[in-house]
Amino acid sequence: MDKDTLIDTSREGVIAEMEFQCEGRTINWAPERLVIAGYTGKDQASVRKHIQELETLGVPAPKQVPMLYDLSPELLQTSESMRVVRNDSSGEAEVVLLDINGVWYIGLGSDHTDRVLETVSVQKSKQVCAKIISKQLWTLDSIMKHWDEIELKSWVQENGVETVYQSGSLGAFLGPEHLLDLVAKRGYLSSNMALYCGTLPLRRETFHFGGTFKAELFDRKNDRKITFTYETKLLKDAEEEEQYGKTGTGVYGL
Repeated sequence: MDKDTLIDTSREGVIAEMEFQCEGRTINWAPERLVIAGYTGKDQASVRKHIQELETLGVPAPKQVPMLYDLSPELLQTSESMRVVRNDSSGEAEVVLLDINGVWYIGLGSDHTDRVLETVSVQKSKQVCAKIISKQLWTLDSIMKHWDEIELKSWVQENGVETVYQSGSLGAFLGPEHLLDLVAKRGYLSSNMALYCGTLPLRRETFHFGGTFKAELFDRKNDRKITFTYETKLLKDAEEEEQYGKTGTGVYGL
């Protein structure tokens, strides 16, 4: 091979920097780790009940509670759209903790998940979907004293009408100190990491697949909000549907 045609691999594995806004400042940051925390509710009796309900739907029970899922940091993005292969994935509003050069910030994210693949492997179902995160951040210190009061909400659009999908407060979850201590004890804590901290129950019986997903983090005490909206778009799939089974049901064909 001619030297002029050699591929430059000097930056292989280097993640492009993301740009955020925080209290009037621009922050550029390249994530080095992404961890999704699940089953993080303070009411562990309700968490166990929820796990049993998921098992009846074919979702495997976690080996630990709370459960931590180590994902590729390349999944993080701030765009207003994401692409999926089939219309059987859905978003979940979550507060996100970010270690940016040694300082902790709070943002808003969506743990978009493939609900069919989830019946095979929860980690795989999360790994195959992009993880939307807000462009706006707050410093964690600025909300620590009233963490439980911060409101989290999401909406979906059905037939052009915006409907509340999730609603609650961060008081429903284990606090940031508890979660970060757990992450450290299990060996996941690292510099420049993003930690998704868990989601709220749905305000309905079934998932909403595709379309537009909107989320909001509201700090009522300081009268400020973090929001984002993104649209899920389907990729053109040339493969036969029979290879994967019926859309939205059954087990993903591996």
